[in-house]
Amino acid sequence: MNIRILLVAMIVFVTSCSETSKKKNTENKTEKNTETVASQEEFTINKKTSKHINIPGTRLFIIPPKGFNVSKSMSGLEKGDIGIQVFDLVGGSFYTNAKTYSKEAFEAGGVKVYEYKELKVNEYPAKYAVVEGENNLKGINLVFGDDSFSAMVIAMFPASDNSVGAELKKALQTIYYDKDFTIDPLATAQFTLDENISKFKFAKAAANVLLYSIDGVDKESYGDEPIVIVGTLPIDGSMTLRSTAERLISSLEEKGLKVSGIKNKSTKVVGDVRSYEIDVHGSMKGQNIVMYMLVAVDYDKVITLQGMIRSDFKENLKEVKKLASSLKLK
Repeated sequence: MNIRILLVAMIVFVTSCSETSKKKNTENKTEKNTETVASQEEFTINKKTSKHINIPGTRLFIIPPKGFNVSKSMSGLEKGDIGIQVFDLVGGSFYTNAKTYSKEAFEAGGVKVYEYKELKVNEYPAKYAVVEGENNLKGINLVFGDDSFSAMVIAMFPASDNSVGAELKKALQTIYYDKDFTIDPLATAQFTLDENISKFKFAKAAANVLLYSIDGVDKESYGDEPIVIVGTLPIDGSMTLRSTAERLISSLEEKGLKVSGIKNKSTKVVGDVRSYEIDVHGSMKGQNIVMYMLVAVDYDKVITLQGMIRSDFKENLKEVKKLASSLKLK
């Protein structure tokens, strides 16, 4: 799968985790009025049927294309190198989190946009795009929600295979989102972390990413407090540990990160798991920031761990690294 497209989409969608996961209702109402909705065309209001399956770790249900199975390396479906990945941000606002999700954002990340429109999925406002990045792969991107959640679906396939693209689009048209469905984000995580050795504890899940805060406190906004964000990506044969870290940094630079220095690069192998870690020093939105980044990979998945530190840099960086040192892949 094209990690470049996934990283660009994920960074555009998930960086709000470090700022706020929910805005006031009055703010959402104002933004609702600015949303433009295109023709419904092929997307409809669906009902959950016996053919629908749940994507583990999310509240999303879909009728899978023929031959597709639930992935063991991500929240989604896969068939060989073709996949559908789902990010479900429960408690976030579509109007806030998808505000910068646009044709311009993709193009700024070096992604070619074939189609972009705003419409509705079921009863929810949505943004839809067909894009192409590296390795001649296309992605069908769909993000939708309301003021209580944001969901994003990315379907990847070879750019030359129009029949598979049509099949994936047809599957996306069956999406059903069940707000009443209860999920356990830790049960589906593709890794484990020992929270006993660090002050960082699991706080919440956001868009297929797990967020850890000091003592596991769940807040709408963490301000200057440090957080750790851990995500899972499918393996890509063209990627390396270093290139994945560089792409993450590049994507964050497109969101306003200004890098002033990079320190403490290192690579190690523990068992079958290879990892690369790096300390990134700089500023974001005028505020000093230190980011610790760890990329770990085995035969079918990539785990990215990002510690975002804006105060008490030495002590907080030490605590982030304690948590990272306990990372084990399932």
